[in-house]
Amino acid sequence: MKSFLGRSWDAASWRLVAGVAGILLAAGIALGVYLATQGGDGTSEAQEPDQPTATAAAGQGDFVERLEQTLEADRAKPRFRGELGDFVIVDPNTSNHYPCAGGAQLATNIEQSELYFNLPGAVIDMGTSGSCQGIFTSITALFPGAPSETIVGRGYFLAPRLELNAEAPADRLKLITVGGKPALAEVPIPDCTLCPAQVVVIERFPSEAAPGIFTWARTINDLDKAIALVEQIMGVQQ
Repeated sequence: MKSFLGRSWDAASWRLVAGVAGILLAAGIALGVYLATQGGDGTSEAQEPDQPTATAAAGQGDFVERLEQTLEADRAKPRFRGELGDFVIVDPNTSNHYPCAGGAQLATNIEQSELYFNLPGAVIDMGTSGSCQGIFTSITALFPGAPSETIVGRGYFLAPRLELNAEAPADRLKLITVGGKPALAEVPIPDCTLCPAQVVVIERFPSEAAPGIFTWARTINDLDKAIALVEQIMGVQQ
């Protein structure tokens, strides 16, 4: 069962950004029309030729054009693949953090799991949380009512290096530390307020006695928030 971490920033996601940009453009034009036809007390009044409407439309059009140029410039860069510190960046949908030799079996004792976390505002998503032979191998949580794509999780891994799907060029992948642990940050595309930011932390490396543990968070354009969420899950004092 795949977690949200396994989802790449693919063509569908780029289309989503373009769609949202179009919505913003339409909303800006509509707002310009409304303001141009309303008096200060909310009543309609005659206006000079609709200069404010044209200005609002031009401003929103410039925003969409800049966004498209920014996304196109990032897409033109080669996607990074290979080792990066304690991580390995692999092709989309190819990572398998915890192969289940005995076949997937539903686990129900989530609060007894070593991976369990209780984060204020977060609701565990059983549909994307994985299990194997009656134990949880990954836990994913969402934030109802928060900006879309605010997602956190924790999981086991077995390889010496943590395999990750990251559809990003090398200049947006940064090795950092969080709570004294090795971490990889996926920096959002510059000047793109609709693009994701993600951080993945290796809490524990695998050994003969126990699998490794990684913790991650993804937000929209807010790497600091993603790091703060991971710190909360890990119990790091801020």
